[in-house]
Amino acid sequence: MGLFDKLRGKKVVDWSNAYIAVPKFYEKPDVAPFGVITLTEGTETILPKLPQNEYKVDGKVVTEWKLVLVSTTKDMVIGDAEYFTALKNIEKYSLDAKQDTILVKGLSLSELESLSE
Repeated sequence: MGLFDKLRGKKVVDWSNAYIAVPKFYEKPDVAPFGVITLTEGTETILPKLPQNEYKVDGKVVTEWKLVLVSTTKDMVIGDAEYFTALKNIEKYSLDAKQDTILVKGLSLSELESLSE
């Protein structure tokens, strides 16, 4: 199929070197779990569009999700954002998308900072 895409002039995007974001889970004071997915400066990353459909904690759906923004320039976490709001803002940095995932280019520090709430 890739060959036919090239023949049609469609740009073929290589997903093979991208980091696949895997969430970590934490508990709020009321013991409800929430998921955290990290986006790191300069790293092409594959993000899930609907993590609540893919990941569960003790068989239960996790409804709260955060995107944590990590700067390699500053060597620190520079902020976080509500995941689904951030995902909408990230679409402008998308290299490609599939049904359940989005491939995001390696963001600069200023692009990463623009995603922080």
